[in-house]
Amino acid sequence: QQGTDFGYFGGGLPGPKSTVDRVDYSNDTATAVAKGPLASARYRLAATGNASFGYFGGGKVPSQVSTVERIDYSNDTATAVAKGPLSFTRQLLSATGNQNFGYFAGGNPPVTTIERISYSNDTATAVVKGVLTDNNRMRNAATGNADFGYFGGGNSPAKSTIDRVDYSNDTATASSRGPLSSARYFLAATGNADFGYFGGGSPQISTVDRVDYSNDTAAAATKGPLASARYRFAATGNASFGYFGGGKAPDKSTVERIDYSNDTGTAAVKGPLSAAKYELAASSSRANAIPLKGPGNLEVPVSLGAFSRNFGPQGFDTGYFGGGGNPNTFSTVDRIDYSNDTATAAVKGPLSAARYGLAATGNASFGYFGGGPSPLSTVDRIDYSSDTGTALVKSPLSAARSYMAAVGNQNFGYFGGGSGPVLSTVDRIDYANDTATAAVKGPLSATNRFLAATGNASFGYFGGGKNPSTTSTVDRIDYANDTATASVRGPLSAARYKHSATGNADFGYFGGGGPGPKSTVDRIDYSNDTATAAVKGPLSAARYGLAATGNASFGYFAGGPSTSSIVDRIDYSSDTADASPKGPLSLARRYLAASSSRANAIPTENIINYPAGTYGTPNTGYFAAGQSGSFSPARPSIVQRIDYSN
Repeated sequence: QQGTDFGYFGGGLPGPKSTVDRVDYSNDTATAVAKGPLASARYRLAATGNASFGYFGGGKVPSQVSTVERIDYSNDTATAVAKGPLSFTRQLLSATGNQNFGYFAGGNPPVTTIERISYSNDTATAVVKGVLTDNNRMRNAATGNADFGYFGGGNSPAKSTIDRVDYSNDTATASSRGPLSSARYFLAATGNADFGYFGGGSPQISTVDRVDYSNDTAAAATKGPLASARYRFAATGNASFGYFGGGKAPDKSTVERIDYSNDTGTAAVKGPLSAAKYELAASSSRANAIPLKGPGNLEVPVSLGAFSRNFGPQGFDTGYFGGGGNPNTFSTVDRIDYSNDTATAAVKGPLSAARYGLAATGNASFGYFGGGPSPLSTVDRIDYSSDTGTALVKSPLSAARSYMAAVGNQNFGYFGGGSGPVLSTVDRIDYANDTATAAVKGPLSATNRFLAATGNASFGYFGGGKNPSTTSTVDRIDYANDTATASVRGPLSAARYKHSATGNADFGYFGGGGPGPKSTVDRIDYSNDTATAAVKGPLSAARYGLAATGNASFGYFAGGPSTSSIVDRIDYSSDTADASPKGPLSLARRYLAASSSRANAIPTENIINYPAGTYGTPNTGYFAAGQSGSFSPARPSIVQRIDYSN
């Protein structure tokens, strides 16, 4: 589990209060400890957060405010820091979120508005997203999991409505789901990956309703009650338990714990808050099923008895550039070592045949190079762990094509657009079944070729292209709903084609291209992808027909016109600077393709040692026998690896 094993209850009345109480889940019979306060005393606020921080927003102090303050779980004695505000003042609202974003909804004045805070850019003003299904939704409560947020109850009048926000399509109106068992307001909610628990409320009751996320159109099921009727309180928790604290009436300091594994029982009374309070808010690094493993290069040591393992960057710190023409056609695959990127790229095992106008993507273990001139439907697979052999021919695309683009996550690769004729088709390769023909999925918004693509663990972005006019359009594929037509997002800064793209968990970078040629680099902010892409530091030279890949810190743009073997490196942490030329490719070429095990923020788990036991990553299982001390006969020290994709 991620983060720290604590829950934080902040603000409230009487007072108002700035106090933040910390409940220790591992010692929950003790009185909560007062930690670093909010920067301002307030009540009728809401809170959510991710694995590292808690965000407390809105409320009254004494007039209503839009302020958002951030608690640092790793330094919780410090005063909360003011961050980018909500877009307008409100109180009596609720909040939930996932590892990337926090969503604040409802409130007074009576509004349906949902606002989104981006944790990666938390000094910015919250962005207005979709709306709840009806007005007058103040005094509601919210919880959710990594994919959806559930906003339940509220008034006026008292409501049993539950609205679901789809984080992958958060500009849409929330969808109405199965109701609570009774209409109420001033309730509290928390949950884990599978269920959400809505407890108490006014009229003053002790009822606890459970929402089943896998069957959320059904009415919420009534479960074991709270130990006492209460309202105007707050809740948070971890993967196993939900903690409901404070409230009225009378004013309460009590904390009650729901056991998710035995949720028909009455909630257990635990150690109290430091003082009685109501109209407060709560957050925790372990609520809402926030995953530990990414996206990004999250490095968290985890204790396994006497053993240690590391959740860090997946795969290998290398990038592969394959195929291309100049004017000859090549099967050459060059490998760039990111840790030694001033050296000339090393020639590795070739593609199965010479070709250009292809596209590539992959996961932590393999790179998939598909399509090419004639056109072709061939897909070659490079094994990053054994890259001297010729690439293996795997599942073909659904149709022959060239000049397409590709992106993917740890499970699937998506090849979109292309010529032969010009297509809007998106093919999906299943890495776990890569001998099958690629499956046709939801198309791009229009036919397109000479486009580029990048993305993160949740979405793929296809930008630019030509058919017949050059375009600046950016289409977004939602991996969780890949049968739908791609949605049009904020455009590139200018129309272009024959360019390339790469990025990390937060941003996508589209560089080079024509007409021109161009050296421009555009940056898409995934947390605000309806905005026009921002122009960043340029490439070292204008060029087209190039390829790009990278890791969490840098993007590498290589090749181009017939004389170009240039490799430019973009530093994501300083992306207004000009790209730095690095060690060249082994030969000049254009219309090549590139992949890397560290592109597209593919989350996985890196094992840093193999003591006795069974461990694995999303793609590989390791069976290891360890030895400590003296044994007769000696125990084997062999480590055997099963490749789940083969």
